[in-house]
Amino acid sequence: MRNRIWNEICQAKHHQLYCIQLLAFNRKYLNYFTMIILIFSGAGVMGWAFWKDFPFFACFIISAIQLGRLLQPHLLPTEKQVDKLDSVVDFYFDYYNKLEELWMDYESEKLTEIEAKDLFYKIKATEKPINKIINEIVKTTKKKLLAKTDRESTDYLTKNFN
Repeated sequence: MRNRIWNEICQAKHHQLYCIQLLAFNRKYLNYFTMIILIFSGAGVMGWAFWKDFPFFACFIISAIQLGRLLQPHLLPTEKQVDKLDSVVDFYFDYYNKLEELWMDYESEKLTEIEAKDLFYKIKATEKPINKIINEIVKTTKKKLLAKTDRESTDYLTKNFN
């Protein structure tokens, strides 16, 4: 049971850090996209008199912006998905803390093997609903974020448990 709890702690910290990285990444690109849309909206750059001499380019830019708006849910996360990812980060924060508390109690022999097992699976059962949200919002794994998360979670666990 000891190894099972430890492996779950490592996985929970990894998930938490990855979701934090992914959340920052998604917010950054969603903000960039929103700024570009605002800049090229009717009241923005496209409202300048300059464009009356270049109607083809103006039409092209407007078409590109409209196409971008249509494709945005397929290319970038929506605000709703970002909010859901934020709730996943909160979940993994709490989940990790519960597992760490279980680990500390088990290591200090405050819990028996059977008590630890029962508590572990009770905590583990809380992960089921969040997995549905994760499957909905995480479409692909970003390799650079994953590598960074691997380093951060290893460093964190090494500093705090060794």
